[in-house]
Amino acid sequence: MNQRQVTFLPHNRTIEVSEGDSLIRAALQAGVHINASCGGEGVCGKCRILLEEGMVSEGVSERLSQEDLENGYRLACLSRISEDATIRVPVESAIDRSVFDKRVTPRRTARIKQMDFESLKEQGLFI
Repeated sequence: MNQRQVTFLPHNRTIEVSEGDSLIRAALQAGVHINASCGGEGVCGKCRILLEEGMVSEGVSERLSQEDLENGYRLACLSRISEDATIRVPVESAIDRSVFDKRVTPRRTARIKQMDFESLKEQGLFI
């Protein structure tokens, strides 16, 4: 098979892969994370990429509107490399949303406090 160059933006990483290789696999080999929560089955739509130059085959899903397709969006998990291409990975496709759902909990430190049991008894707090 012919070798093709794929450049991933905004990471500015270029990798050489075989024609017909999966775009999401090429991204992985280039060290570019593309969120694919469904495991590459094409059902979650989280691996949206923007095809800036070149061409990929497939990559079409009901998760993409006609307007998305006309603007060059494809799903990385379904796309196959057919020629040299420049791919933009949008922020929402690069970051797993669960990262944003993390709550910072306050740190608690256990302390030893000496209590006066007689005063607690007087207050009715200790029997």
